[in-house]
Amino acid sequence: MHCEVLQEKLHQIRSESDLPNAIIVTNVPMEVFSDDEQKSNFSSLFTQIETDCHFDFLRSFRRVRIIFHEPGNATAAKLLTEHLSFNGSTLRAFFAQPIRIRDQSDDGLLKLPPLEKQFLISPPASPPVGWEQCHEMAPVVCNFDLMARLAAFTVDDTYEVFEGDENKPKIIIHPASESEGTIPPQMSLPRTPRPPSDDVSPSTSSQIFTFDS
Repeated sequence: MHCEVLQEKLHQIRSESDLPNAIIVTNVPMEVFSDDEQKSNFSSLFTQIETDCHFDFLRSFRRVRIIFHEPGNATAAKLLTEHLSFNGSTLRAFFAQPIRIRDQSDDGLLKLPPLEKQFLISPPASPPVGWEQCHEMAPVVCNFDLMARLAAFTVDDTYEVFEGDENKPKIIIHPASESEGTIPPQMSLPRTPRPPSDDVSPSTSSQIFTFDS
């Protein structure tokens, strides 16, 4: 299992820049984080390999990350620190995983889909055996035949919709004039008197009754 992982990591190394240039030292004594003299003694183990290496002291994890400029110096520091006794603690070291910024054209990255709409026909509820999804025709955005007919049709000209045949009449649209398009005013109806009623005669309705006191 370890051999397979090692082989996979070896295949991932394409150039010298892919090699790790940093190590992480574990099981570091607490005095290194609190005492400046002990911190200087610990740092001198690695500055003798590379004078301008960078240190990251991780007190909570009792770990120190050392970053070198050359991968070979990181390898030498790991071999030096591995199983080294420092202030009564046995140090352990391992390589830090290098962070490699890949180019956008790398084959290992996902590619964006092409900038086109997928007009796919939805599958039926129960697809039959051998059913394959096919592309639907894209919607007609500009119908040139319809545009030509609309361009030929003007307000002042007649337009033939249907040429007609032996069984169907010809259909021609004529433009309406301004006089035909206006609505004529409504005619006022003359008022007529109310017809006489059969229940009440005119003489009765006009008769005046007097009473003596």
